[in-house]
Amino acid sequence: MAGRLDTVKSLIVAADTIADVGCDHGKIAEFCAKSGLARRVIASDISDSCLDKARKRLSGVPNVTFLRCDGIDYECDEAVIAGMGGLLVCDILANAECKPKTLVLCPHRNGYDVRKTLFALGYGIDRDEAVCDRGKFYSVIRAVRGENVCELTELQLLFGKHCATPNAVLREWLIKLYGTYAVARSANASKLENVAAALEMQGVDVAEVE
Repeated sequence: MAGRLDTVKSLIVAADTIADVGCDHGKIAEFCAKSGLARRVIASDISDSCLDKARKRLSGVPNVTFLRCDGIDYECDEAVIAGMGGLLVCDILANAECKPKTLVLCPHRNGYDVRKTLFALGYGIDRDEAVCDRGKFYSVIRAVRGENVCELTELQLLFGKHCATPNAVLREWLIKLYGTYAVARSANASKLENVAAALEMQGVDVAEVE
C-alpha cells in the first residue's frame, strides 16, 4: 500500500517549472529534479532552517532554485503542497500571485475546505486519493485550472470526489470515523448521517459497523 509521500509523487505530472511549496527537507523537490519531470524546480519555504535542510539534500543538483517566501509569490506551472493543514493550503492558493496550472495537494486536515477553495478558484479535481500512512488517513488531490470544473456534492467535499467509487482505504477511513462519531451520537448526528451515506455508497451496511 502506497504511503502519503509516494502517492503525492505518483500524481505529479511533467511540467516546465514545478514548485515544492513549504518544502521542508526538500524531498518532493529532489524527486522532481532527479526524475526529469521538470526543467526547473523551485524549493520554497518561509523558514530559513527548512531551506537550509533542502539545500543540504539537494547539494549539487543544478536545476533547483531556493526561495524564502510565504506562499506562492513566483510563477510556476505546477505546485505541490504537502505537509500542512488544509486552511493554510486554502490561504496560500487564494493569495498566490500566479495561479499554477496544476496542483498536487495533501492537506493534513480540512479537505472539505480545500475542495471548496479549488472550485472557487476555477480548478477541477481529476484525482482524489484516500491514503493511510502510519495509521493516519489523508487525501491526496490533483487539480487542474480550467479543466473539468464542477461543483461537488456535500459527500464529495467531505470524503473525496470519487467517494462513490469502491475503495478499501476509504472504507477503512469511513468505518474509523463512524466509530469516533458514535461515541457522542447526539452531538455528532449530522456527521454520522454523512458517514453512513458514504459507507452505503461504498457498499457497507452501517449495521455491520455498529
